[in-house]
Amino acid sequence: MDQIDRLKSLLTERGYSITKPRLEVFRVLAANEEPLNVTDIVARLSTKVDKVSIYRTIELYEKIGIVHRVWTGFKSKVELSEAFSPHHHHFTCIKCGKTTGLRSEALEKELENLESDQHFKLTHHSIELKGFCEDCIRQVNITHEKGRVAHASGVQAT
Repeated sequence: MDQIDRLKSLLTERGYSITKPRLEVFRVLAANEEPLNVTDIVARLSTKVDKVSIYRTIELYEKIGIVHRVWTGFKSKVELSEAFSPHHHHFTCIKCGKTTGLRSEALEKELENLESDQHFKLTHHSIELKGFCEDCIRQVNITHEKGRVAHASGVQAT
């Protein structure tokens, strides 16, 4: 079953109609590997779907588990849930806001080990890593030194 068929099945199982706005929002999210902010989704669909329908669709999708939000401070982006995309975590650039997915079997294995060592049963988890993306590192000439970030200007952050 492809993703669109799974979407249609999930919507009908929950008693919701399959509408053009719902399909279009899903297609935009499925075409992107990285989370999108709602403004980007609205811009990409501005000629096909009205803004209110996009917001309502995202709200519905979040309610029934088709999407989830990736939070960075008080701002969020939206991406397909694990029902449609493999489990992963995120790197978020603190300069430009770019969010990149992180898939790591080694990290998942280490979490399983911690779960066992701590006698704890995980039901779900999310790891958000923050720092500088490759483009921003080049732009501001950032170097890494033993847990510190040094800027070419001499300003340092820990």
